[in-house]
Amino acid sequence: MAVSHAFSPKEFQVWIIAETTAGISGIDKDNMYQLDVDSASMPSLNVNQVLDVRSGVGRTLKDEDFFQDNTLRVTELSISGNMHLDAGHQLLLQNVCNDVAGDASIASGFVPASQLYGSSVANTASSLTVVIRPSDHTNQTSLEMSGMVVTNFVLSADAGEEGGRYKFSATLQSGVKPDLNETAVDSGGDAEPLAGANVYANTTNVFMSSASGLKVYNTEVVMQSFSATIDSPAVFSGVTSSGYELVTRGAETAVTVDTQIKYDGNTKAFINSFDIQTAPISGNMFVMVNDNAYGIDVQNGVFTNVAYAEADIMMLDCSIKAVDDGADPLITFDITS
Repeated sequence: MAVSHAFSPKEFQVWIIAETTAGISGIDKDNMYQLDVDSASMPSLNVNQVLDVRSGVGRTLKDEDFFQDNTLRVTELSISGNMHLDAGHQLLLQNVCNDVAGDASIASGFVPASQLYGSSVANTASSLTVVIRPSDHTNQTSLEMSGMVVTNFVLSADAGEEGGRYKFSATLQSGVKPDLNETAVDSGGDAEPLAGANVYANTTNVFMSSASGLKVYNTEVVMQSFSATIDSPAVFSGVTSSGYELVTRGAETAVTVDTQIKYDGNTKAFINSFDIQTAPISGNMFVMVNDNAYGIDVQNGVFTNVAYAEADIMMLDCSIKAVDDGADPLITFDITS
C-alpha cells in the first residue's frame, strides 16, 4: 500500500549559517537563518556517472560496466527571493565580497580568499552551510550542503513590482560531498534541527522608495529598475575522501549593473557618450543612496550598452561594468550606519 503522505513544494525551506571550519557542517537549531526564497529548488548534484556500452557480447550496457562517483564533484544550488536587511541574507553578499567589516564591498585590487576545506575559515562568512529543510523529519529528510561559496549574486528591484521591493538571486557551489539524508542531527544533538531558529521577518524588507540621490554617469536620473551583479566563479582542486581539498576563485571578479532610466534632457546624451567613450568615467558611475538599506555605489566604470527601451514613455536601458582605478572599491553596498 502506498504511503499516504503528500507534501507541498512550499513547505520546504532554505536555511544558512557561516561555518567555523570550512566544509564542516555548521548546522545548529539556534543559530541558523531562514532565507526568504521563492521556492526551495533542487541542487545540481553533478555526480560522475559513466553509462557507456563497452566491448562485450551484445549491444547493451552491462551491469559490470556501470560506474558512479559522488566524491569529486561540485554541488550547485541556485536560489532567489526577497532580500532582507538581516544577518542571514547578508551572509550571501558578505561571502561573495569576502567582506564582513561594515559595508560590503569589492575592494580595489580585490583578491578573494582561497579556502582549504577542513581548516579554520578565512573570515566569518567565507564558508557556508546551506540546508533545504522539509516540514518534518518523520516522513522527510533534509539536504545539507556544507563548504558552500557564492559564485554569483544579483541584487535587483523594479519600481513597478511589489512596491520596488528588493530581490536577490544567488548561485552557490561546494566541493564537499553533501549529506542528502539529514534526519535528526545538529551540533547540539537536538532531535528536530532548525526548530526555533532565526526566521526572516516582513519588517526587514528593503525598498527602492527609500532611495535617493540616483545617479548614472554622474547625472541625476529617474530610475525605474536596477540589477547589480557580482560574478566570482569558484575553482576546486585537490583531493580528499570527502571531496575537493581547496576552493578558490577564478581569474576575474566582475561587477556589472543594469538599469532602466527615463530618457529626458538629462540623459539624452548617454547614447552618444557610450558610442564615443575612450576611458572609464571617474566618479558616480552608478549611485543609489539608500542609507543602511543596500544603497549602491559604483564610482568608476564604462557603459557596455545604452539603448532605447520603448514603454509608456521612452526609457533607456543602460549596462555598466565597474572598473578598478586603484583606489575606489568596484562596488559598495551600504548595510551599516
